Amino acid sequence: MNYIKELNAFYDWLEINKLSPSAINLWYALMHINNKAGWAETFTVAESVLCVKTGLTDRTLRKVRNELKQKNRIEFTSRKGGKAPIYRVVSFFSTENNSADSSALNKRKETKPNETNTSAATKRSNYFDEYMICFSGQPSPIQIQEINSFIDQDGLQEEVVCLAFRKASEIGAKYPYARSILNSWSKRE
Repeated sequence: MNYIKELNAFYDWLEINKLSPSAINLWYALMHINNKAGWAETFTVAESVLCVKTGLTDRTLRKVRNELKQKNRIEFTSRKGGKAPIYRVVSFFSTENNSADSSALNKRKETKPNETNTSAATKRSNYFDEYMICFSGQPSPIQIQEINSFIDQDGLQEEVVCLAFRKASEIGAKYPYARSILNSWSKRE
C-alpha cells in the first residue's frame, strides 16, 4: 500500500462521498497504525488506543467504525474476551473495491487529465515526509489542503515548503509558524 497514493485517493473519494469528521479522523488513525505495522493485510489495535489517538469516546469510536465499514473503507472483526479487533484498511487501488470508489477516482482523473495518481503521489511525498520528520506526526486534513494550496495555487515549490517546515522545527515551533512563513513567502511571489 502506498501511503501518499491512498491519502490522495481518500481526498478524491471524499469529494463525492459523505463521511463524518470523526470517521475521517478514525480512518487516518488506522492508516497511521497500519503504516507502523508495515502495511500488514490485517492488524489489531485496541479500542482504547484508538480512543487516545483520535480523541473519540468508546461509543463514538464504535459508531464511526461502523460508518467506515458501511462505506467500504475498512473491514473489522470484533473478538471476545477483551481481545483487540482485527482491522483491514480497504485500499483504493485494489481490484476488490466497489464501483463507487472506482468512479470517484475516474471522475477525479477526468478533471485533471494531465496528472495521474502516481505522479501526484510522487509530487506530494516529499513535503509529507518532511512534515512528519519536523513535527513528529502527520498533518491534519486541513493542513494538507493548506499545503497543497501553497504549492498549487500560490506557486511555491515543494522544496520551499519543506524549507519552511525545517525553519519552524529548528526553533522548536510547530506547523502554524511554518504556515506564517509560507504565507509571507507566497505574498512575495
